[in-house]
Amino acid sequence: MNTKQMKFALAAIALGVASIGAQAAPAVLDTGLVKMGVGDNGGLAQGVGVGLSGPTGDAITPGCLCEGWGASASGTTGYTYGAIGNSGILSALLTTTTASGAGLSAQSVVSLSNGLQVTHTYTSAAGGKLFKVAVDLKNTGAGTLTDVRYARTLDWDVTPGYFSSNFTTVYGGTPTGPGGKVLTTSTDPFAVPDPLVFRTQDQDTNVVDTPGDKGGFFVFGFGDLAAGASADFDTFIGADSSTSGLLAALSSVGVEAYSYTNGSTPGTDGFRFAPAYGYGFVGLGLPPALAPEPGSMALVGLALAGVAGLRRRKVIAN
Repeated sequence: MNTKQMKFALAAIALGVASIGAQAAPAVLDTGLVKMGVGDNGGLAQGVGVGLSGPTGDAITPGCLCEGWGASASGTTGYTYGAIGNSGILSALLTTTTASGAGLSAQSVVSLSNGLQVTHTYTSAAGGKLFKVAVDLKNTGAGTLTDVRYARTLDWDVTPGYFSSNFTTVYGGTPTGPGGKVLTTSTDPFAVPDPLVFRTQDQDTNVVDTPGDKGGFFVFGFGDLAAGASADFDTFIGADSSTSGLLAALSSVGVEAYSYTNGSTPGTDGFRFAPAYGYGFVGLGLPPALAPEPGSMALVGLALAGVAGLRRRKVIAN
């Protein structure tokens, strides 16, 4: 057990986090290019031993399983976090219709004690380079839920390199940081995904190739939800042997905010490092961050221009 694993094992004991009473079998989904293990609660790698496996292996299961999501309403949070466990989850069920191929389909439905029902629906996207995760937050109560939020945190450990030899990029939706429904971002994945608690490491800052054992943390805000109402957005998660390949896939689905982590292999595509594992989001009230040129998957736009500029300055400085 490494230092990260020991830290979160002790934290779980100290907190006495409650587990879900009854679970169906988790599943490993396979697009043909990437595999992802999904638990009943929508957490990755929980109960299956596979997180997100891409061109150089699994980039979630090494070290601590510091991945999960949380949703809050009216000041109360429910979450799942692999390194510690679950809190505020009343029930969870994963239904898998088709586990592999272009037509793969699975759905996790979770009921939280705060009155939210959180549904994650999984399909293949971008020719199998990505999983699409459609997220629905529904108010199942009789009254209005206020200040509804959703958080996702993910600690990538990409080989070659792992841990301190990885490099992380975060784009919050605008050239100056978070915008639209993005309330906050951070490169710190090492805490339960409570949408009510923000993190100070690289807080609300767009970063490029920041070195170290880092990841992506995002919190989204959806305002108030009346009884029976829902809020929806999409997550896309995947990997590629090159950074340009992953960004092209994310561009093809129109992500508005994103994060990815590289291993330590020198890139051969104009980016500093490879491979790349990451995720992005659609439905946040922002324009696409990575727009494809007509007839190609070349990446343009203000967001990528800013990233490229930072990369060039880093290369010159080094």
